[in-house]
Amino acid sequence: MILNFLLLMMVLSSMIFMKMINPLSMVFMLLIQTLMISLISATFISSFWYSYMLIMIMISGLLIMFMYMASIASNEKFNFSFKMIMLMLLSPIFIIFNEKEELLLKKEMMMSNNLMLQELIMNKLFNSKFIIPTIMMITFLFMMMVVISFIVSNMEGPMRKSN
Repeated sequence: MILNFLLLMMVLSSMIFMKMINPLSMVFMLLIQTLMISLISATFISSFWYSYMLIMIMISGLLIMFMYMASIASNEKFNFSFKMIMLMLLSPIFIIFNEKEELLLKKEMMMSNNLMLQELIMNKLFNSKFIIPTIMMITFLFMMMVVISFIVSNMEGPMRKSN
């Protein structure tokens, strides 16, 4: 039930993100997306450490983006269109209809998942199929950290000075 709700909200927030114009609202939508992705990963992996680290890394990057965007972007009002408001209002109706179908299979799924859950806690994340993308992501994040630390060094200061 919660997983379907989170997946539906991910789709909804992705559609809303494509319609955003203001950079600050885009940062807010990225924060919501990160929270939902971490909640989904926490339901698949019984350890919350991975999702906690994902939230902390993404929020730190979003705070840096927010500082630069707040100094660069002008103070624009958020203009919500009628389509976005209708999309937000109709999404709970889809969730209600989706819950009724899930209640029928919930007991069977819970019984089968409890038996295999103890063995596959971290195996889902670090199995042989996903080890190469995981190593590439770790390498990419490390390279970006090194590049950003060289760009914003103590001698040069930030890329754009605020008044």
